[in-house]
Amino acid sequence: MTAFATAVSAPPNYKTGLINKVFFIRWEQPPSPQDLFVVDKRFREAYEAYRQQLSVVVVTGSKARVPNGEQRKGLFTLLENNRKYICELHLLMEGNELQHNLQRIIASAQLIVTRIYDNNYARLHKKADDIAPFLTSRLKVDGNRIIHDARLLGLVA
Repeated sequence: MTAFATAVSAPPNYKTGLINKVFFIRWEQPPSPQDLFVVDKRFREAYEAYRQQLSVVVVTGSKARVPNGEQRKGLFTLLENNRKYICELHLLMEGNELQHNLQRIIASAQLIVTRIYDNNYARLHKKADDIAPFLTSRLKVDGNRIIHDARLLGLVA
């Protein structure tokens, strides 16, 4: 099993990691164009390490602001440009406040409108543990172990 995680030094806006064919992106705040460029580069490097489609887990931290229109467009462009390299996409929006529940509803609607949503491709989650069974099924690995390792690396809460 391969695992690594990296983060930018200041501000700690995002963290990426690769654990056994699962690429994690954790956003602590909405991304800048430079953040998106670096994350795209890291994702392509992760894909090259395996030369097959990866499962991707995109995490929004519970303290993250809602991205503005330009930032949302950048995030969707990142996903669209890399869709051929992704076998499944899991969006994890952490937090239990009303604001987080509303964000999940809005994100679900955006996925449907932009036609990214597909039960066989993209799913929205409230808890990291909900992702583990999908990873187990798709990759034939211990999804609980991957989520556990992602917690140790600070990629999910």
